[in-house]
Amino acid sequence: MRQELSQPPAPHLNGAGLKIGIVVARFNWHITGAMLDEARRTLHHLGVEDVVVYYAPGSFELPLIAQTMLQSETYDALLCIGCVMKGATRHDVIVGDAAGQGMQQVALTTGIPVIFGVICAETQQQAEERIVRGVECAEAAVEMALTIQDLKQKKEQTCLQGSLKK
Repeated sequence: MRQELSQPPAPHLNGAGLKIGIVVARFNWHITGAMLDEARRTLHHLGVEDVVVYYAPGSFELPLIAQTMLQSETYDALLCIGCVMKGATRHDVIVGDAAGQGMQQVALTTGIPVIFGVICAETQQQAEERIVRGVECAEAAVEMALTIQDLKQKKEQTCLQGSLKK
């Protein structure tokens, strides 16, 4: 007999003191601009006051801007916002995959959370229905930043306790 697992409780998100960077693609601005508004509103609601926004031509360019932001300033997390819509060719697949892989590489290389806020939609209506992802991605950025801070703090405490025992 299989036991039903319950979902873990949602974390309490207090973003006070965090610095969050946002990179937004200008391509499909009617979608990405609305997602940016949702993300900013959510970050403000969560107590994040230090938000820095940069822009990229499209979703393909998001990872490079994200990487450069992390090389030039300190952020607790980055949020990359874009919108790729299906066309007559496979261009959308290539752009969406490259953006996702690039953001993951930046996150793993730097140890700073980079949230994938790129909508990959087949239609304009699908993209519009997913504008709320701006809220979800902002929440994910705060949650990941707090989790990484907590893990680093625990590691420092463990190292400190280990050195006191010697």
